[in-house]
Amino acid sequence: MSRQRIDADTAETVAGVVRLLRRAAELVWAAVDADGAGSPRQVLGLGIDLAADEARNLLPDAIPVDGPVPVGDETAGLLRSAEQVLQRLTTSGAGTGLHGLRTQVADLVWEANTGVGG
Repeated sequence: MSRQRIDADTAETVAGVVRLLRRAAELVWAAVDADGAGSPRQVLGLGIDLAADEARNLLPDAIPVDGPVPVGDETAGLLRSAEQVLQRLTTSGAGTGLHGLRTQVADLVWEANTGVGG
């Protein structure tokens, strides 16, 4: 749980980012299962899982992250959506956690577009 207070709109937005990241991870892990043991996509899947956990940890425990599953079947597209949503959040009072998450998601977008995970 985050020690910083965030407003309700920001919390709802971050919860949406969690859902986008979880959907992207789901797609990568399905590809890993299809690839078999030793798939290089495992690194991307782990990175996305970690980013989703970081996003969830920014929220108070009382904020639910369950909701509609994001539509999409392209990992890179879902990650780009998460990156765009994070960029739109105001930075005042966001704290280092949100800034770090933005950087982490931007790195994942790059990896999905240039590496094996897209």
